[in-house]
Amino acid sequence: MSIATVATPPTSPSATHLPTPPAGRRAADRVVDVMMAHGVRWVFGVPGAKIDPVFDALAAVQGIAGAPQLITCRTEQNAVFMAAAVGRLTGIPGVVLVTSGPGTANLATGLLTATTEGDPVVAICGAVSRTQHLKRAHQAMDAVGMLQTVTVSAAEVTAADNVAEAIVNAFRAAAREPRGAAAVVLPYDVSTATTAIGFRDAIVPAVTGGAASASVDRAAALLREARFPVILAGARSGDPRTVDALHALLRATGLPVVETFQAAGIISRELEHHYLGRVGFARNQPGDVLLHRADLVLTLGYDPVEFVPAEWNAGKDRRIVHIDTVPADIDNDYRPTVELVGDLATTLVDLLLAVDAAGLPLPHDAETARIVDRERTRLAENTDLGDPDHDDAFGLDPVAVVAGIRAALPDAATVLCDVGSNYLYMARHFRTYRPRSLMFSNGQQTLGVALPWAIAASLADAGAPVVSVSGDGGFLYSAVELETAVRVGASFTHIVFNDSAYDMVAFQQVEKYGRTAAVELGAYDVVAFAESFGAHGYRVTSIDDLVPTILAAIAEPGPSVIDVPVDYRDNLHRLGGDLLADVLL
Repeated sequence: MSIATVATPPTSPSATHLPTPPAGRRAADRVVDVMMAHGVRWVFGVPGAKIDPVFDALAAVQGIAGAPQLITCRTEQNAVFMAAAVGRLTGIPGVVLVTSGPGTANLATGLLTATTEGDPVVAICGAVSRTQHLKRAHQAMDAVGMLQTVTVSAAEVTAADNVAEAIVNAFRAAAREPRGAAAVVLPYDVSTATTAIGFRDAIVPAVTGGAASASVDRAAALLREARFPVILAGARSGDPRTVDALHALLRATGLPVVETFQAAGIISRELEHHYLGRVGFARNQPGDVLLHRADLVLTLGYDPVEFVPAEWNAGKDRRIVHIDTVPADIDNDYRPTVELVGDLATTLVDLLLAVDAAGLPLPHDAETARIVDRERTRLAENTDLGDPDHDDAFGLDPVAVVAGIRAALPDAATVLCDVGSNYLYMARHFRTYRPRSLMFSNGQQTLGVALPWAIAASLADAGAPVVSVSGDGGFLYSAVELETAVRVGASFTHIVFNDSAYDMVAFQQVEKYGRTAAVELGAYDVVAFAESFGAHGYRVTSIDDLVPTILAAIAEPGPSVIDVPVDYRDNLHRLGGDLLADVLL
């Protein structure tokens, strides 16, 4: 089993227990003990004077079995992106280590993204000594005040004896649903002080059961009464146990499934006929039609930030069964008829048993079957090879580019997507059949995540090959980490959809105002840029050359970058606009 299939922290991390150390050790050394106890394999960071005791403690254990590998990054923001990818792929919080002042402030976007997306991250931030807190001292700041706005938990440790427990609690906060980033601020004088108190064994999270039986029975009754039931699967549905339980429910009931972008890959090839596409931007996809026509929606691990209920629950006249690890966030457009709160896999098994007890199969409505078949056909037509008569002189057809990427990759591949028009094309047209094998930033839609995610996925053996995709704008947000990738031996292929513009903004501006504003970007030599860092560089100007180039790139060691000029002239029609009334019939 690859590490990408691990969705929850292991009950007994495979850390090597070192001989019992002397009683008096630096608090910084206790931080490393906690990391090892929790199975941390990598620490991503940028060093600095106020956090160097922890860097020194990590340096002391490099090469020891079970010790985390220290990955020095080019920017703190990209370090968080890498840690967040590890958290999403493995279920074990990724760790980022930074210094005081701007080192901590530079975490903000990455921590906000991780918290919004539900990616578990622990950030350990250096700070000036306690005697400097109330002074206008070098790199002094209210770090906790800033961090509290972008994390699920933020605290400063003021005593060496409390350092280890603070780190342990950060791990627990990051991994507790809804997951996110947790931060610990460590003043320099605290990290260098000695303490006899530490944690060298993981504190195993409590095991939760399924939803209350009365709620399960009520949901089963609603399911049997429904004329047009649809499952809307969200970000928290990708745990392997949950996916297995969902597959069993689908085999028994025949329910159609619509994925959010974050739930990509939860439907296997064997069950592909249950898949009716993804939703998450503009109501113009087959999945949007199903949600519009549904009289009952079972939301599974769904977070409103993925696709706000007002976008898919228009009219508010459908019943909702909320199935999640956390209670629903109630708003005007999301008012569940019943909530099933508990372990998702257990709850789905119990729901299947309750439905089965009332008799299977579920009743089928002829009109429902007609609409599902029609939208399944439309989905297949939308996921074709693009326009066969497209003139590549204007850039490649982006649908054809997505089809080429899919054709070049095995199902075992892991694909990381940046934000921009490229991400909409990938979300709508790229089929994947393994949970968390197609990753997006859909909550914050943060530019620059793809390449750092690819580095982390390569390190974590998330699935081979590893391919990341971005636009030319998003690429430069984090392209400096190509040096990091070469230095640590990460192997992946990054594909740049290049149109020299912020096109996702541009076509929405045209839709709203009839013109664009401040979206044009300058051209640059992507191939030379990549090669200057020691990476491989390619440029593809014909669709016929795309698949061979991707195959060549993924076959070679180290990072490769492929520059693909794309034709986005039809993006407003292809990507924008809500559903036409006749499509909803």
